[in-house]
Amino acid sequence: MQNRANPYFNMSPVRKPAHSSDAPDMFYGRADLFQRFFAAVANHQSVSLEGSWHIGKTSFLLRVSLPEVQQAFGFDGSHFLFVYLDLRKYLRKTCENFFHAVSRAIIARCPELPGLKLHAESDGEDEFGRILEIVNEHGLFPVLLLDAFDNITLNKHFDAEFLALLRALATAGCVSYVTASVAPLNEVCHPGIAGSPFFNIFYNYPLGPLTADEARELITMPAKNAGLPFTESEIALISRLAGRHPFFIQRVCYHTFEEKLSLSNVDEQRIEKLAYDDLLRHFQDTWNRLPEAQRQAGSQGKPPELNESSIFRQFVRLTCSTGSFEITLEELEDALEKLDDAKALGETKLALLNIVARRQKNSTISTVEKGIIIRAVLNEAFERMRGSPVSNSSNPTSHTYTILYYRYFKQHNKNEQIAARISFSPRQYFRYRKKAIGELLNILFEMERASIEFE
Repeated sequence: MQNRANPYFNMSPVRKPAHSSDAPDMFYGRADLFQRFFAAVANHQSVSLEGSWHIGKTSFLLRVSLPEVQQAFGFDGSHFLFVYLDLRKYLRKTCENFFHAVSRAIIARCPELPGLKLHAESDGEDEFGRILEIVNEHGLFPVLLLDAFDNITLNKHFDAEFLALLRALATAGCVSYVTASVAPLNEVCHPGIAGSPFFNIFYNYPLGPLTADEARELITMPAKNAGLPFTESEIALISRLAGRHPFFIQRVCYHTFEEKLSLSNVDEQRIEKLAYDDLLRHFQDTWNRLPEAQRQAGSQGKPPELNESSIFRQFVRLTCSTGSFEITLEELEDALEKLDDAKALGETKLALLNIVARRQKNSTISTVEKGIIIRAVLNEAFERMRGSPVSNSSNPTSHTYTILYYRYFKQHNKNEQIAARISFSPRQYFRYRKKAIGELLNILFEMERASIEFE
């Protein structure tokens, strides 16, 4: 195997390489968001980006100030001054710290403007206002890219008066704000500013998973450009493990690419374990940051960028008992009644089985396709019940298999017909049918446990 550099090395926000020869540009997707973002900024509007940790908020903020990106989306940035500020360490800082930091960042972006310098004796708020005036007078409109702004809204040093000033400057047409946070700002704020009218000046843009096409592009293009393209089966594996979360994709692709470099055949179980171990700390941090309601809601309560990743769902099952699969006899019986209706079957609780997710070719299949997979899983579980041949239906050891055979899987006889066939009274028949469904359920649980345990 030739010596090739692994292009999926990014553990931090994606930045544009200083020179094209340094590294591949690993930013993919978000075209629709760029379009809407630049339309809002062109009209001097403020924007709030909301999304889970590592979903790409910082990468997006770093991207929007690049002239080539602006040009690609028809945005004339010649009269705009994009200023990025990282607020991740602002949980304990003050308003004065903020104003001085923003002022210094603006000066650093256009040091050639006359009169644009800090006055050590000035109040931070006044200094900020003065600098905005100078920038505006020179025909520039500042756009403050405020990363991790929830560290401001959660900090009690930043009160309603502070937000009122920011709002006044925006409504006066002096500046626009682009904030990034893990949730809508009015949901990640301390009680002293809850209900502030400042939160009403923003267009709220949620940053969720990549589209299916964007995810596939991120999976395939870097490997292809590096001269070691992924096969369709490897793409399906990556898609299943990572879903459409850009950071998850990067890490799973990294381990898959490394495996291809060192081995002729890719070991899927090894890649799954390596990716899981690699992302475990991230999963734990992400889980701790989820609202309590989402942690308690089971698989359907998670954001799609998390829930579509089979290894994140595996983390929930193995580490957090609230994520374990549960289904009642009645719910399984209802699913069996829908065995021939793939769409209806795909909408049952069985869709949450990890074993079903593992058999998906990608993370965005239709309900009908999911129903077909569920049907195959049920058939496999049913066949594990096989004891004596069905033709020997008088054998008591085969009754549970026989009942399911004639009622659901091979034929759809009425209950009374099956009871007569095996010489059961109606009461005896229904007791055995319940037992049969219980046996099938236990086999499903065994299959599910096996699907989430690493060898």
